Order: sequence, then C-alpha cells, then structure tokens
Amino acid sequence: MLQTIRDRAQGIFAWIILILIIVPFALWGIQNYFDTGREKPIAVVGDREFFERDLLRLYENQYARFADQYPEEELKKQALERLIDDEVLFQAAVEKKLAVSDAQVARFIRGLPFFQTDGRFDEEKYHRLLAGQGLTTTAFVAQVRRTLLMEQLRRSITDSAFATEAEARRFYQLQNQQRKIAYLILPSSEEGIEVGDAEIQTYYDAHRDQFRTPEKVAVEYVKLSIDDIAKTIQPTEDELRQYYEEQQQAFATPEERRIRHILITVKPDASPEEKQKALEKAKAVRQRLLQGEDFAQVAKEVSDDPGSKAKGGDLGFARKGLMEKNFEEAAFSLPKGEISEPVETPFGYHLIQVTEIKPARVKPFEAVKDEIAQAIKRQQAEAKFYELGEQLAQLAYENPQSLEPAAEALGLKIQTTPPFTRDQGEGIAANPKVRATAFSAEVLEGNNSEPVELDDGTVVVLRVREHQPAQPLPLEKVRDRIVTELKRQKARQRLAQQAEAWLARLQQGETLAQLAAQAKAEVKTATVRRNAPPPELAPVVTELFKASKPGTAKPSFVRAELPDGRQTLVQILEVKAGDYAALSPQEQKALRTNLARLFGLMTFKEYLQQLRDQAKIRIHWPQDQE
Repeated sequence: MLQTIRDRAQGIFAWIILILIIVPFALWGIQNYFDTGREKPIAVVGDREFFERDLLRLYENQYARFADQYPEEELKKQALERLIDDEVLFQAAVEKKLAVSDAQVARFIRGLPFFQTDGRFDEEKYHRLLAGQGLTTTAFVAQVRRTLLMEQLRRSITDSAFATEAEARRFYQLQNQQRKIAYLILPSSEEGIEVGDAEIQTYYDAHRDQFRTPEKVAVEYVKLSIDDIAKTIQPTEDELRQYYEEQQQAFATPEERRIRHILITVKPDASPEEKQKALEKAKAVRQRLLQGEDFAQVAKEVSDDPGSKAKGGDLGFARKGLMEKNFEEAAFSLPKGEISEPVETPFGYHLIQVTEIKPARVKPFEAVKDEIAQAIKRQQAEAKFYELGEQLAQLAYENPQSLEPAAEALGLKIQTTPPFTRDQGEGIAANPKVRATAFSAEVLEGNNSEPVELDDGTVVVLRVREHQPAQPLPLEKVRDRIVTELKRQKARQRLAQQAEAWLARLQQGETLAQLAAQAKAEVKTATVRRNAPPPELAPVVTELFKASKPGTAKPSFVRAELPDGRQTLVQILEVKAGDYAALSPQEQKALRTNLARLFGLMTFKEYLQQLRDQAKIRIHWPQDQE
C-alpha cells in the first residue's frame, strides 16, 4: 500500500486539494428563470440529466479561478467529472436509505458564516441573500440536504480507515529519504542537423490539424443588467422614509458594555457540597470587593478564568446575544460600577462589574439616505430584472432570427463584439459561458441563444453576426515552424541515444568525471529530498528515487531526460532513510492520523470509481460518445 501511495501521490494529493477548494454549498446564481426546454443534455447519470448550463455554472463557481494555470477544456472536463461523481454518490446514498434530519439541515444552515450577523444566525439576511441569488429557501434546503447526504456516505468510508505504527514508520522513512548524488547534465545541440523537403512534407501531412487558423465568430447581443435597471429608478421621499422606519434596526448600533468578571469554577459533576463551597467562596470575594479592594488585583489573585485573569478579569465590550443567558442578563441589568451577586452559569459562579456603557444609537435619516436609496433601487431593479428576463427569454425564443424585437420591446441596445475563438475573447467574450454558447450548434445555425448569465445580475442573449471557419495554413507559411520542430526532435533523439550509450559505459566501469571531461560538462553533487531537489533536477526527482540503492561492489546510475531535451546522468552515492524515531510521540500520532486520512480518501476514490463503473452513464460532451 505504501508503494501505491508513493506512485500515485501526485494524483491523490491533487484530488485532496480539489476536494478542499470546493465550496459545496455556494449560492449558484440565477438558475432556471430562462430555461426554454430546447437544450440537449451533455450527460445523463441514471435518470438524471445535466445540461451545459450546469457545467458552466460549476466551472464558473469552482474552476475558472485556475484558468491561468490549466487549460480551460481540462478544467471543464474536471467540472463535468465532478457533476457525475456527485450524482452517482447521491444515488448510492439514496439507495442505501441514508437520511438527514430537518434538525441537521437547520443546524448546518444556521452555522454558515455568510448567514450570520455578529456570530448569530440572521434570518432576514438568510432570506435576502437567497432572494438576491434567485433561490427559494425550499431549493436551497434541498441542495443542503443533498450535500449532507453525500457527505454522510463519504465520511462513513473515509473515517473508517486507519494506519498502523509500522505503516507510519515505513511511510516516513520513504517520504523523508535522503539521497546523496553526483550528476552531470548533457546539453542538447542542433549543430549539424539537416531536415529534408520530404521530411517537412511528411510532418505537415501528419499534423495538418495543427496548422489551421482558429475558428472565430463575432456576435451581436443585448444585455439586461440589474445595475442598468437601477439607474432608471428614483425612489420618492416617502419611500425612503418608509424604508428607514421599517428597517431602522439595520441602522442601529446596539448598547455595548465593557465587562469584567471573576470566575469561581464548579465542575460539571460537582456534588451539592462542592457547589455550596464555591458559592461561599464567591460571596467572600464579593465582600472583599465591597470593602474597597481593587477588582483587577483580586481577579488576578483568585479568578479561575485563564483567558481574562491576567487582564484583571476584563472581557472587553460586548453586545446582547453573544454570552451565556444568566451572565448576559446580570451584566445588562447592572448599573455601572456595581458588583453583582454571584451569578451561576455552567462554568461556575461569576462576580460581574460593568465599567463602561455605550448606549444604543440610531443613525439619523439624512446620514443613511443615500444608502437607503441604493438599497431600494437594488430591490426594485431585482424584481424588474426577473420580470424583464422572462420577457427577454420569450421574445428571443419567439423571434429566433433577430434580436431587434427583444431590443425594441425592452429598450435595449444591440451591441457587437470583435471576432473571438473558442478559447479566448474580449469584453463579454472573455466569459467562457458566452464563448461556449456562441460556438454551440444551435447558435452557429443562426438562432438566438438562450439568456446567458455573465455574473450576478447580468444576462445576455446573443446571435452570430460573422462566422469564420478554421482554415488550413499552406505549407509555405508554416515551413519554418516545422523545420524548427524537426530539428528539435532530432537533437533530442540524438542526445538520448548518446546518453544511453554513456550510461552503459558508466555501468561498465567508467566514472562520471571521465565522461564529464569528454562532454566538457561539470560534475555536481547534492543531497536530495523528495520535496527539495536541486531546481534543475526537480522535473526528474521521481526518477532519482526510483533508482536502486548502490551496492558495495555495484554503483547505481540512472539516466533521465529534462523537459527541455537535455539529458542528465546521475550516480546514487548514498541512501539514508527518514528518522522516524526522531519524531515526538505527538508528531508520530499526527502522522498516523494524516496517513489514515489519506488511506480513507484513497479507499473512497476507489469506491466512487466502483459506483461509476456500475452506474448507467452517458456523456455527450464535448461531442456525442457512448
């Protein structure tokens, strides 16, 4: 199993990272307001159909941020695989009759930070955010329930894994192994390499698809935007004042009190006698305070609260709703400076003093008038946006050959883009969903598109204005590129053959120093770790650790090709295992925990693949395939 981890570490760790970066409960944006029923599914899992909008939505929310690091098509493929994985996992959970209670769903939602205000669930904020994303509470709760159900099945597998002491030791020894090496790097050279016309023609014929101008389209479009609609709305003075009165709490700062306390702890399982003893101690401390002793000094001396003891019991400013009920009631009923009677909480008995009070206050209307105006504009614009969005979808569908009816009816301007490709564009064409829609078969046939969501509160409908199919480039225009590539390939092949011959000479007894003198290269030495190789050897570090250990009579050599075509010859001088015994007991335990988690993730990945193998899956993206 340990060897499997080593061989597959890159893929496994990439998969773990993918899981960690995914936010499974993100708000998905405008969903089904503009569906017209014309779209064909890109994948079917059992009876569940997925459409391109599902893929693009997931891509935008979770994968588009990596578009500058990985090819867009590869990221979209990963997004599609995620859609399928989630669905087969959900169907398996349903088949196993797993369930998530209403209380579990509610507890999870109430714990989401973006639905909280001052650390507590804000129901008004919850409904407002969902409404702003075009989601009903029913739909969101269903999505949460679905995801918790999948997580329940996943955890049942990942949390059951374990790692033994021997596995942890062996893994650490391998993962932290050090290898002392000597190496030389042979440069690639194109000197003396010739390329004939026949070779050029053969290469051109075999790679014609690489020598084509990219397919391009230019589109015309109409854009519907909440921000644009908001600019046309002017709330009246009465509307502004009514909003202020109805939402006055939103413009209020609640009362805050600076509190300090002394805690006499009581264990949860304390006997009545022990509780009485603690109460008597609290009363005695209170008498000392009433007789004039300094609160801060007494807190430092007797308080059992380690968090505030060193600060004289000071807890800072607090608002209602953030503290234990009994403590809060006492603190917000005390006059400033007065010492409370002992207040019982699950932690013990508290003596409380309020040292400063900031009264509640409400911002005056004039101070928040502009803010209110923007809020009203946004609210009214959102309501109008969804109404106009439905009209836009209907008009575009009823008049598929022109955008003019929709533009005229809704007062929108028809705009145009310069030509763009499937992979790159400017303006709205920088959005991958726009490019995917523009190159869809239906739009290329001359029809209006369905509304495409650009971002929160903006949609466009587009149609092709100009289509430039991909065209083959004549050999004359790409001849130099082909010559360069063929020379590069021949140089790499020639150097690889030379390096293989030199490796044989090393294995027959010659030394690196002798070969270095002949190649006019430098022999270097280094101590290599898996995660800290010399930068120039980083691409071949896996090959270095695959090489056998040197024997007493037989040296160990390895040849590896660098990405730029250079060849490296390496001698393994010494191998030293990672020192597991040097880890503290806590570090060893943490290693076993992390290794068990890795085993669990590997087991889950295999289980997921088994589910996929058993499921009925049909994929029709990027082109039909069964």
